[in-house]
Amino acid sequence: MPLYEALYEGLKPFTWLILEAFFDPFVVGIGLFMGWKADQFGKLILAGLAAGLAGTAVTFILRMFDVSWFEGGYLFGGAHALFRIVAGFAWSVLGFAVARTKTQRRDRSPEV
Repeated sequence: MPLYEALYEGLKPFTWLILEAFFDPFVVGIGLFMGWKADQFGKLILAGLAAGLAGTAVTFILRMFDVSWFEGGYLFGGAHALFRIVAGFAWSVLGFAVARTKTQRRDRSPEV
């Protein structure tokens, strides 16, 4: 069995949790904002950590009041926090890349 098939089979129970982590609005918002504001690539690790943990905390607070879209995760232990941290890092990398691209294009634009 190739490695990618083994990885896919291993993550199959977590599919919904992974999708939920990558589309959590708090993780997306905080990750993009902190990635946009980061001035060094190394800070994106902290941005991902902050986005993931903030998203997890807000989700659990909302879950206590039965307001949340988050149904589960208790079964998977800390996997929901881990996937949100990875998702926060991915969104912060995207925000960092877009901000750097915008800055580079602004630097090369002709003066009017």
